[in-house]
Amino acid sequence: MTIHSSLLAPGLLLLLYPADWLLSAKVELRSFESFRNLDSSRRYRPWWWVPALWLDPFRGWIATVLLFRALELDSPRFVLTDHPEYWAVMGALLVGVALQAFTRRVSGVLFAPIGFTTGMITALLPVPVVAIALVAALTGLFAFRRFHAFFTIGLFAVAAVGLLLQVDLFRLGPAIAVLALPLGLGCFTNSVLEIPARDASGGPPRAA
Repeated sequence: MTIHSSLLAPGLLLLLYPADWLLSAKVELRSFESFRNLDSSRRYRPWWWVPALWLDPFRGWIATVLLFRALELDSPRFVLTDHPEYWAVMGALLVGVALQAFTRRVSGVLFAPIGFTTGMITALLPVPVVAIALVAALTGLFAFRRFHAFFTIGLFAVAAVGLLLQVDLFRLGPAIAVLALPLGLGCFTNSVLEIPARDASGGPPRAA
């Protein structure tokens, strides 16, 4: 087995660095419905002006690509049963998603890693599968007005379209797993999924 440490180290760093550490003290986690309470005054930045939200898709994509290339999992010689490092990468991807979700800012709340997991599935799956799954997931998000809907509908869309287009299971499996994990964590910890936003209302931060 050949391991390219020059790719593995930065891949793991990008994957395992928690999103919560990228957020300033002026950022708090909010539900979909709470965005309507944000003040639109020009004195404050709009709710979407959180750098981590824009960095996360690139972090997820680059980290996944680097890990697969570091262990040559895209090699034509790749045989799943002969490469236990594949399962190590699978485990690392799931740990990475979990680290993005956990936060100490508010009890009973998890950071919904929408951008991070989007970057990951973009690295894992063909463009048609990603495009259809994202359209379905975003439609579900705005229809149900809950962030967990993004992962629920995205999960089923990825599985259905991926199987229909006969995507290799060694790539489809991780994509399904990283979308399912935030839902599993939410159920296991009895927490809701929210995303970070600037508190543009000028009021005190939400109590933990």
